[in-house]
Amino acid sequence: MFDIGFSELALISIIGLVVLGPERLPKAARTVGYWLGRARSTFNHLRNELEREALNQDMRERMEKQMREMGLDEDSIREARDSLLSPDEVARARRRPETLDQPDNQDNGQTPEAEKKPNE
Repeated sequence: MFDIGFSELALISIIGLVVLGPERLPKAARTVGYWLGRARSTFNHLRNELEREALNQDMRERMEKQMREMGLDEDSIREARDSLLSPDEVARARRRPETLDQPDNQDNGQTPEAEKKPNE
């Protein structure tokens, strides 16, 4: 980050000791360390976000290139998505053929036994 060697760090410490005194120097050093740590954390977080965004952009460009090569566009993908069955329709289609003619008992919370017995 900063190119500070040991001699520069020692000089800054001696100046800080003279200016602040031995009573206030530890608190000032903790405060400076805290804020440097927060600045470093913020910088690392920002760098990671930018790298992730660059990767996402690269992946998006690759996907669009492959879609163009396959001859697909957004409209054809939307049409295909709209033609898909809903999860309820898929569940009904997976049922056995003998249960397709019966009404859906799961919607009203009743079991087949509860339908056969009258409520007393």
